[in-house]
Amino acid sequence: MIRTEIQIRFNDMDPMRRVNNASYSSYLELARLDFCNRYLSVTELEYIPFVLARVEMDLKASVLPGASIFVDTWVSSIGTTSWEFSYEIRDKKTNTLYVLAKTVQVYFDYRAKSKKPIPPDFLKSLEQERL
Repeated sequence: MIRTEIQIRFNDMDPMRRVNNASYSSYLELARLDFCNRYLSVTELEYIPFVLARVEMDLKASVLPGASIFVDTWVSSIGTTSWEFSYEIRDKKTNTLYVLAKTVQVYFDYRAKSKKPIPPDFLKSLEQERL
């Protein structure tokens, strides 16, 4: 499981003084980047070997100003050309669950503009984070 610490920014807030629901997608993106930094040598964006195909989020509680949060990320499913990340966004102090989420990524060759089967070396990386 990969844990990503999140710094809540002023512009993440909405007029109701809570984190805007659109900001949670950005937090998931930061978590996926942590995965990339851990398992891939990406020097240019076009070398990221996947495309995001689906995002699903259940908002359980509002993140308020002053909260300290993190995202836990793990691989919950692996197919031939795609895999699923699952996420929890929680409070560091109280462990309050704020968000449950899932995303589907497709292994993708940006130069060829087509999906590809997940290669064995990348599959090993996914399996290391599978719960």
